[in-house]
Amino acid sequence: MSVNQLAFLVGLYGVPLLLLWAGQRIRRGGPLRRRMFWGAIIGHCIAGVLAVAAGLIQAKTWSAGDTWRGLLGYWAMLALPVAGLLLAGIRRSPRD
Repeated sequence: MSVNQLAFLVGLYGVPLLLLWAGQRIRRGGPLRRRMFWGAIIGHCIAGVLAVAAGLIQAKTWSAGDTWRGLLGYWAMLALPVAGLLLAGIRRSPRD
């Protein structure tokens, strides 16, 4: 199993399980924790759409040196929830 496949599996199964676990504890957290949770959810949803879109493009249109398909297909579902979590964590809200 390559690192790309491992990242894909962690993004496909591990991130939703982690978000499911974190969603149960969101009631006890403050607004920052809720915002970070929803940032990760939105990031994962966007990554899922991008991964499906990259998978639907015919393989003959991609070149051997094209890295976008690998990034979108393998790494987006792991990286975008983390990016959403971090962006939501550093953004200030008027309620804070």
